[in-house]
Amino acid sequence: MTTKNRNMKNELIDFVNNELGYLMDVKVSKAIKKYFNGLEVEWEKNKQMYIHETHSLSCQNEELYVDGEFGSIVWNCETLFTDLPHIIDMVYKARLETDKRIKEQIEEITRLVTI
Repeated sequence: MTTKNRNMKNELIDFVNNELGYLMDVKVSKAIKKYFNGLEVEWEKNKQMYIHETHSLSCQNEELYVDGEFGSIVWNCETLFTDLPHIIDMVYKARLETDKRIKEQIEEITRLVTI
């Protein structure tokens, strides 16, 4: 095994360990290398994820699993419960702003139609 391949294997193992939170006792196959190639770099570049819709929500082992087109998010339920009042407050304020904008647009369209 060349030094380059050994380094890539170690990087992939570190990446899997960071993503899963534990080290799996598996051999790094060509398929795993192909799947993970560049994903850790892409995540490091973006560091954010846009969630338009979710496909499923489930809870297991005191973790909330949110799945969608974006992939999956695993959220510690204790942390979520602590953050929930702040999340609800921010989402509620955003919703009020959206309602205000839509009402203004409807009023403007009504004004233009009745002229």
